Amino acid sequence: MTRVAIVSRQRLIGATNGSSAYLIDLARTIREAGFEPHLLQPSPDVMGRVTAYRARPEMAVFASHRIRGAARIGRWFVSRDPGAWRDAALGVLRGLARRAGLGGAWTRDRPRPYAIAAPWSETDRAWLRAQRVGDEDIVIADYAFQSEAFAVLGTPRGRSAIVMHDLFHRRSGSGEGAARDSVAALTRDEEWALLSRAGTVIAIQQEEAEVVARDLPEVRVVLAPVAQAPAPPPQAPGDPCRLLFVGSRTAPNSDALAWFLAEVWPQVAAASPATRLDVVGTVGADIPAQGLPRRVTLHGLVGDLEPFYARAGIVISPLRFGSGLKIKLIEALARGRAVVASPVTLQGVEEICGPAVFEAGSAPSFAAAILALQGDAALREGLAAKGRDVVAEHFSPAAAHRALREWLQDAAKGKAGAGTLLPPEARATISCFQ
Repeated sequence: MTRVAIVSRQRLIGATNGSSAYLIDLARTIREAGFEPHLLQPSPDVMGRVTAYRARPEMAVFASHRIRGAARIGRWFVSRDPGAWRDAALGVLRGLARRAGLGGAWTRDRPRPYAIAAPWSETDRAWLRAQRVGDEDIVIADYAFQSEAFAVLGTPRGRSAIVMHDLFHRRSGSGEGAARDSVAALTRDEEWALLSRAGTVIAIQQEEAEVVARDLPEVRVVLAPVAQAPAPPPQAPGDPCRLLFVGSRTAPNSDALAWFLAEVWPQVAAASPATRLDVVGTVGADIPAQGLPRRVTLHGLVGDLEPFYARAGIVISPLRFGSGLKIKLIEALARGRAVVASPVTLQGVEEICGPAVFEAGSAPSFAAAILALQGDAALREGLAAKGRDVVAEHFSPAAAHRALREWLQDAAKGKAGAGTLLPPEARATISCFQ
């Protein structure tokens, strides 16, 4: 069986955020296509200030998972980095000081640097070389920053690919609030230089796939949106007074939630006092518990999202900046929920998903959209049905990852297929190209 080495620097506990869920989704397709995915993480920085964690069951899709600087005991990973333990202890002390009312610069939270874009060290390179990745193996870099792996491993161009996730150089201008983005900044030329190291780029949405195909004609571009199976029509439509926001602790999500609570929620709460908002995921960590509006609940990371989707009548996605495909949008549509989303959320999938979503760009229009859906059951049910249809047609595993499966077969033979966005028959299957 051909091995596929996936080199990553994101902390992969499970499908706990969009980028992790997407990579696990790709690994599942790799395995189903008859290949063996192995996850290699050459930097201890992926642990951040987390000294130990237990991998979720979905991580079993990887045939092996190794992290430099971490010991593995069953599904547990324990950091061997003294700096991680020190920073974790300091983080706890600073948090206790803030809760006690103490101030000063020393009490401020100080997250570790963004690991995905951290420079490679010689120790990282040496560790990766020791992992016995051969010339016949396929190597996939998770984000362009990991393209260093191809030179380290001597990977043939035809067997190399980058999972792009999104275009970093477009993030800074993607919308209001983008100055708060926490990820690394790249110029267009810098990003093209990184992406051109691979024989293939795996893109998550059509618009960005076409940009790369146009500007890097020597690179094969494969469109592989997140795959979702649409849920059957729900037994109950959900409570229209129950809103749901799902997100991880990233700058776009944190900014979106803060903006919604400050600008939109007061209008909704005044007009519809029975409305509740459930916030699920690590994004809630950036919202101070003191002063949290009434009927807003921060649930944190949960083991199962299904009960929250079942209760919710409306899902919100008020992103103001970001790029790539907003995975939680597809997730909500697949579960047959009415969605109110910003224009940024719909970037790259406007034609496909737009008819299934209530789009709103300003605070007054966002509040008005929520109130309109609360008062119109037929409108909610119509959007829910359209959402399931969109997912079935464009984001089912068979449609979304057909081109990826074809690339894997070519890569196993060492053929990159330069300059190909999608084969003609796949364009017919994924009608967003029409």
